Amino acid sequence: MPMSDLGGADREMDVVMATLLADVRDIRVFFPVLASKLATALPDAVEVEREGGVFRKSHPVRKITVRTDDETLEAELTPTGLVCRSSRVFQGVMAEIDFEAWLRLLLVALRRQAEGSASASAALRALIA
Repeated sequence: MPMSDLGGADREMDVVMATLLADVRDIRVFFPVLASKLATALPDAVEVEREGGVFRKSHPVRKITVRTDDETLEAELTPTGLVCRSSRVFQGVMAEIDFEAWLRLLLVALRRQAEGSASASAALRALIA
């Protein structure tokens, strides 16, 4: 890939990040939308866990896990806020990271997979739609 394309890809990533972060005014509203978009576009790579409870009318999204070829990304909505984690497959240890870093890792993984996968390309487009 020519160097000029690398700069364009970085700018594109920054635009996508800015768009997503602008949408995150209320994480409790954004989180289930993100989960739905990812699960629809990448059903084999995304696991969505919902809160349990027999007497609950709805079962809100509690945790999103995205597995790529070499990385696992988790985002969990807790009573105190959002907790994000990342691990490389070969390391196996989950490290806590902030939401912006988690989103950036997610977008990088999707962009890398989108080069050879129509579903990953659709997931990337769905995030900014």
